[in-house]
Amino acid sequence: MASFKLTKGNETFDLDVLGPVKNAAGQAVGKWGTNASNNVVLKKDAGGTVVFDDVVWKFNSNNQLTLNAGGTEVVNFHKVGNRPFYAAQNAVLNVRPDQNNVFEFSLRGEWDMSDKHDLSVTINGETSVIDGFVQDMRGRFIYHFFDKGSNTLEESQLGFAGEWKQDENDPLKLSFTYKREDNTEDVFELPKSVTINRAMNQFMYEYDKKGQTFRLQFMGVLKISDDFAISYALDEQRAQNGDVLSKQTTLTIQAKFDKKNFSGNLDFKVEKKGGGSTTISLRGNFTAVFRKNVKLSVGFAFEQVTSLGKVQTTFALNGSLEFGPGGKIQWKFEKNANTTIITISATDITVGAARLDASLNIIRQDGHVVGVHVLLGIVL
Repeated sequence: MASFKLTKGNETFDLDVLGPVKNAAGQAVGKWGTNASNNVVLKKDAGGTVVFDDVVWKFNSNNQLTLNAGGTEVVNFHKVGNRPFYAAQNAVLNVRPDQNNVFEFSLRGEWDMSDKHDLSVTINGETSVIDGFVQDMRGRFIYHFFDKGSNTLEESQLGFAGEWKQDENDPLKLSFTYKREDNTEDVFELPKSVTINRAMNQFMYEYDKKGQTFRLQFMGVLKISDDFAISYALDEQRAQNGDVLSKQTTLTIQAKFDKKNFSGNLDFKVEKKGGGSTTISLRGNFTAVFRKNVKLSVGFAFEQVTSLGKVQTTFALNGSLEFGPGGKIQWKFEKNANTTIITISATDITVGAARLDASLNIIRQDGHVVGVHVLLGIVL
């Protein structure tokens, strides 16, 4: 296996990328690793240590980790006849120079993600940009990157453990709060807003980078109240070794009904505190919600694909059926001094003689009582 040389004072050492260290005479003297300050440290077999404190760690433009000293690259860990393995634990970068060898060293730095979805790590003041993408089908914050200087497209993944949180001013913008080794916290902010993947009726974060589309597909249980308050309970997600990568948490979104009729998807408008809004849609169908002796209501039925299988949900929309101008039947909803009125298409409702169950009746403007017999395809 390849090696590299470091000098301390008037001594030069030969460090194997898998740990063993020899002196200038070729004699084995110990093993190397790193300390909390990211210095290379030689632990001598005979006792004592040698600290190389002038080293610089950085990823090059090909996403390859390099070690530099005296302004010169000493070793590129992707060009020593092996494939390195990277992992992040408590925001510490753990590096195995050879994925098939147990030797490992750790690097501690400050992580950030740009609005272009580039990950950066600053180690002892040296900032490296890692060109990759955040993507996961279970909503974990896992950053993928490739060795761009290799023809084999070797992929590495860094998983950070933490919790998703909402922006105070825009409930559809999420950030990921993760813990460092010392129990302090830091945050990755997603540059864009989340939306709903209507194929699953689950929230997702989707973005384009360099002509490719990437996605964070969240998994959870979606509930909607009659006045359009959305509650989304995100599932706890774990790594392959069982460690919790994403905590169970609940997102809450106060939305507004954003439809002019009762056909197609259910559209919500989510407003931002600083102005502006975003519309999200839920796939399903409008239907009648009837419970004996409870006022007939328009509702919405949808199916959600969850980690435990498909879940069917139907909820009633707050409001009431009534006669409006011109004798047309409408659904009226009032909240916070705002009124929403939607006229029910004649093909969506059939009225006739008054019903014994008063909850199925509507009073016309002339005082005549009529009964609802069919609403949105549901025979009552």
